[in-house]
Amino acid sequence: MRVLELPAGASPRHWGQVHGESFRGEVRALCAIRTYLCTRVGGFTDAEAVRTAARAHLPVLERYSRGLYDELCGIADGAGVTPADVVIANHYTDLRDLSPDASRWTPAPGAADGGCSVVWADSPTGRLLAQTWDMHATAIPFVMMLKVPPSGALPGAWLLTLTGCLGLAGMNSARTAIAINNLYSTDATVGVVWPAVVRRALHERTAAAARDRILAAPIGSGHHYFVADRAEAYGIETSGVLRKVIFAHPSSSDPGGAAAPRLGQIGPHQYCHTNHCLDGDVAAVSAISPTSTTRERMDWLGRSLGERELRDLGDVWTRLGSQDGWPKSVCTNMSTPENPHGTATCGAIAMNLDTGELWAAPGFTTHVAAERFAVPAAPAAAPAPSPEHP
Repeated sequence: MRVLELPAGASPRHWGQVHGESFRGEVRALCAIRTYLCTRVGGFTDAEAVRTAARAHLPVLERYSRGLYDELCGIADGAGVTPADVVIANHYTDLRDLSPDASRWTPAPGAADGGCSVVWADSPTGRLLAQTWDMHATAIPFVMMLKVPPSGALPGAWLLTLTGCLGLAGMNSARTAIAINNLYSTDATVGVVWPAVVRRALHERTAAAARDRILAAPIGSGHHYFVADRAEAYGIETSGVLRKVIFAHPSSSDPGGAAAPRLGQIGPHQYCHTNHCLDGDVAAVSAISPTSTTRERMDWLGRSLGERELRDLGDVWTRLGSQDGWPKSVCTNMSTPENPHGTATCGAIAMNLDTGELWAAPGFTTHVAAERFAVPAAPAAAPAPSPEHP
């Protein structure tokens, strides 16, 4: 698997340039594939219509985080593509949900058919957070690990991502971690590119702070974000206009002071989520593809976790590689020679927040050994935030 370690002490723009230059061919190829898929899976008529929609997202990202905006533009510089192309590579799942009619676009609020499976457990060996990442099978060659160094007050992080993308899931040196699922929203709008939400959540040193950062983000479409640290954990479902905390652990950690939401909970110390909404309000503005395997995967994970609690990273890695019920299994491959872009498990990540161990691999994970990374714990205290990396 490709690994890129960004240089310490460099600016976000330079980080992006290093990223783009290191994987110029891969970034260009991924941009082209995802532009094409937006015209096949989404409602866009041609590539220029996709780029027009992508360009509308750039001012939102710039307002949300100038540092991440500069990094994305640096990736474009290094790869020799436009920033709009890199938005398409990063924001594909949300762009395909967006209406091609620009008159229907509205700014995302500041608060308020691929598939992935997320599991969390407070296990005997530590707090575990893991997920598969299912997407068009042609994304597999672009899977990589990205190391972001600490900068000023911001902790460093390791992330699973794609060449040209800011990050999909990962853990920072404060041992705060994030995992995601895609949800299909019928109220999608123009918002911040969602990998920037992942990266900015990992700027935080606690799960509660990451939760609040996500709830305040101008998210434009449906996602489930799960954030956790060594004490707390939160599941958040979003649509184009809604944000709901659906799970909080422990029960005293609910931000509203009421009884903590427990949707997705399996037993006293476990949780899982796939690609359908558990909150009724978010579900009302969401849809599920008729070919989706989300309910089958959720059922299997619920039974598996209920029958035997997770023990350690090896245990969760094995379960993420399960092919029980193939092809509607946790690890799957629905691509064919006639449909090479069919959904497949394109990678997985598993993290122990107490030990700092991180396992990851590209592609199918069944009987595949993970590559292992270490996330050393950062000091508890930190100086004032760096203005260069907002």
